[in-house]
Amino acid sequence: MDKLTHVPIIEFSVMGYNVSLNPVIFLMTYLVIAVLVIGAIAVTRRLKAVPGTLQNFGEILYEFIEDVTVGTLGEKDGKSFVPLIFTIFIFVLAANWIGILPHITQFLGMIIGVIHHAFTGNGGEWVIDGIMNTQFRPNPHTFYYGLFAFPEFQEPTRSINTDLALGLIVFAVVHINAVRKNGFLDYFRGYMGDIIPSHGFWILLFPINPFFYLNVISEVSSVVSHSFRLFGNIFGGFMILVIVSSLVKYMLIPVGLLAFFGLFAGVVQAFVFTMLAITYIGQKN
Repeated sequence: MDKLTHVPIIEFSVMGYNVSLNPVIFLMTYLVIAVLVIGAIAVTRRLKAVPGTLQNFGEILYEFIEDVTVGTLGEKDGKSFVPLIFTIFIFVLAANWIGILPHITQFLGMIIGVIHHAFTGNGGEWVIDGIMNTQFRPNPHTFYYGLFAFPEFQEPTRSINTDLALGLIVFAVVHINAVRKNGFLDYFRGYMGDIIPSHGFWILLFPINPFFYLNVISEVSSVVSHSFRLFGNIFGGFMILVIVSSLVKYMLIPVGLLAFFGLFAGVVQAFVFTMLAITYIGQKN
């Protein structure tokens, strides 16, 4: 249960400014990036006309994101955004999934250890202190002991800093694309509203236009909602997993709960975040 309150922080100074860094989230973020880079190289290293299993999986995933993006933004604009949207989706998905690895390894280790102990009696020992405080401690000399000692992985998307950075990337892409496609003046007029004139010299009156400030607040709030939605769902799933796992001492991790909050919810949240990014781009396109 102490995982809910313990946050490792490293503080240092850069040019007179105090900086706080979560080293676990930092390392997990670059671990996800490294895994994705290695995976991309493995998938694209030997492309074949008749794809193998790995290439086929990559193509199916990419074509799915391409169909969704093109179907929302249109053929012309959608094609140019597919690489970015696919990168966002696959990063968020991997970042959501990486945190369930310790739970999976401990669950597998528990199954192997209990079976081994039942047949040999040397797998470890049962420590019983009431129904809710019963756990199996494996023998350190067993081949599966490392499954219990698997290092703690944290989802990078469990940190609001990661989610906010992703939201800001989408925000920057949306508005840079809007300026590039519509021109700065037409883009700027979009903040004026339809009631007060915004053509010619009337546009210079934007400081006294209340709709200008309301629209600016609306755009900023979209970044906050985009980021906090992902953060809230991932952090909430993590809390449920930790609480339930702590109550049963990892002896009986509910497989359905792990599958839902770890695998299924990770896919859903990655898809929702990606769809919102596509929608924001389409609204300003």
